Amino acid sequence: MSNEKSYNTQNNRNLSLTSLAGNVMAALEMTDLIRTTLGPRGLDKLLTDQFGHHIITNDGYTALVSTKTDHPISRLLVEIAEMQQMTVGDGTTSAVIIASEMLKEGYRMISEYDLHPTKIIKEIDEGLPIMLNYMQKKTLKLKSLDDPLLNYVIKTATSSKLDGKFISDLIIQAIRLLNSKGRSDLKNGIMLLRRLGNDHLINGIAIEELPMEPEVIRNINKPVICLLKDTLKLPITSNVEEDRNKIISTILLNNINIIITNAPEIDKILKFNLEEKNVAIIRVSTEELTLLSKALQLKILNNLDLLKEKELSRKSMDSISLNEEDNLTILNNAGGNVSATLIIGGITDETSKERMRTFTDGISAAHFAMEGGILPGGGIAELNCARFLKKYMLENNIEKPGYKVLISGFESISRQILENAGYNGYEMLMQLNQQPDGIGINIDTGDYIDMINNGIVDPYIVKVSAINAAVHITKTILKIDKNILKKDEKSINS
Repeated sequence: MSNEKSYNTQNNRNLSLTSLAGNVMAALEMTDLIRTTLGPRGLDKLLTDQFGHHIITNDGYTALVSTKTDHPISRLLVEIAEMQQMTVGDGTTSAVIIASEMLKEGYRMISEYDLHPTKIIKEIDEGLPIMLNYMQKKTLKLKSLDDPLLNYVIKTATSSKLDGKFISDLIIQAIRLLNSKGRSDLKNGIMLLRRLGNDHLINGIAIEELPMEPEVIRNINKPVICLLKDTLKLPITSNVEEDRNKIISTILLNNINIIITNAPEIDKILKFNLEEKNVAIIRVSTEELTLLSKALQLKILNNLDLLKEKELSRKSMDSISLNEEDNLTILNNAGGNVSATLIIGGITDETSKERMRTFTDGISAAHFAMEGGILPGGGIAELNCARFLKKYMLENNIEKPGYKVLISGFESISRQILENAGYNGYEMLMQLNQQPDGIGINIDTGDYIDMINNGIVDPYIVKVSAINAAVHITKTILKIDKNILKKDEKSINS
């Protein structure tokens, strides 16, 4: 009986290890898709669908969410990538690589030393605050938007991307423009628009449409704008003439002289009467109308609001100008959230999307650097934390497998960046661990350099978010002992 019980226990353990091995392998396979995108010498991925449409990207998040996969662990990695992207806009590749290395080491500890997963998870939870506290103490705060280190943050975030240097320079110009207006909210202060063609930095809020009658704009001295959704086809109620008169009366009562609308249809007589009274109409997409509402901090009205002959939500501004060559209407000193617009171009639609992602990465990095400070880039901050935890274990005579799992994950970023640049990652890590904190490798020369002084820096908040995401997914996967196919909802209900 005892032998049978022992056999069952061993059998269950083997099944659990088989499930864990399969899950870890699925995570590693997903990670291998994006490993080589990391760092200044990261390479691109060509993604192709069944219809032959393709995307060329260096962005780990884009590669992950575009990859067709059926394994639940692979989909879990995609969900973590989406959460990281939504939270801080960058660090997805780092999060996935750290998680995969922690999973690999965690599986080794469980299989070779017969450790229970919850023991490792408990020790991960104990060791992580030690490392993050050390990292926080090494964080360098930025003084203002004029701080030269902010430029380094942007250049590091865009260095491996398509047109990275040109894009970083344009972002820096946009930030200087914001700074000259006394603005510091980078996340909301710059509006991004995408189109084919050339890039533009606009001082103000750009609308990618001209008024229906551009001449009307030239007669407007003090622009007052309202945003309107829904149709302007009459009647709105039952009487066409009454509706038309009420709309005109309400607009004039509020001194509105520019209506920005997504209305698919506009009553021709109403349009003529409004333009006769120097009220311009600019028709935009629903997406752009929503974007303008956020940028101007202005409520979007509906057509029934125009019939109430009362005070409406509107916005005054200094002036409005037209760039007819580029088909742009520009709102100057409009107040609200946005002070500048970056129009991101590209030769093809996919190129412009990839460049848009790079602009977003650069601006997000700058925003979070101002909010939380910076650390040495190139995975050196994580490597220094790993070395600190090793020293902590030695000084306190601690031997905890969960700490070693963390160390393995934290060392993986600098090793991967070096391997992507053509170095032997393990050999270089051994050498770097003999150097003081903050010292990394110049991948062009192989010389030791001070990462911050040489402009290789990352935002603290982005790093911590990536680490927390990696730890979360590691603990989740290590604790799964069986993968079970559940019934679909119809089967359950029946």
